[in-house]
Amino acid sequence: MRLWGKVVSGMMLFIAAVFVVVSIFVPEARWASVVIVIILIVLARLGVPALVRLFSSFTGDEEILANGIVGSATIASLKPTGWRYNRYYPIVRFGLSVETGGAAYPVEIKQAVDPELLQRLDPGVVVGVRVDRYNHKKVVIDWRE
Repeated sequence: MRLWGKVVSGMMLFIAAVFVVVSIFVPEARWASVVIVIILIVLARLGVPALVRLFSSFTGDEEILANGIVGSATIASLKPTGWRYNRYYPIVRFGLSVETGGAAYPVEIKQAVDPELLQRLDPGVVVGVRVDRYNHKKVVIDWRE
């Protein structure tokens, strides 16, 4: 999990600990505090990691960009999902034909795109990609190329 996800989860667990202390010293607030503690623990352990995975899939995985196999892909289809990352970057569903030195294979990904760049993308355009070394279905478009 990314650092900001760990920080948010840690803060939620800290707040849960505060509510545990409150439930010990304020008997009238015990049940409400217990419910809040349970909710915070579930969110810290499950919700925050899920959000980190969701948003990292939209922005492109930095690990794959740094260490992935260099390749190229032809855009077969692209369709905006209606979602935006940071209220600015549209999330686009790409159908790609990926080639990393062998035979081309189809992959579908979702990734955030700069709106100005999106205007220049159409089916048939070739883009640079990075492919995960262990799972060739994990592909990130490398906008630097």
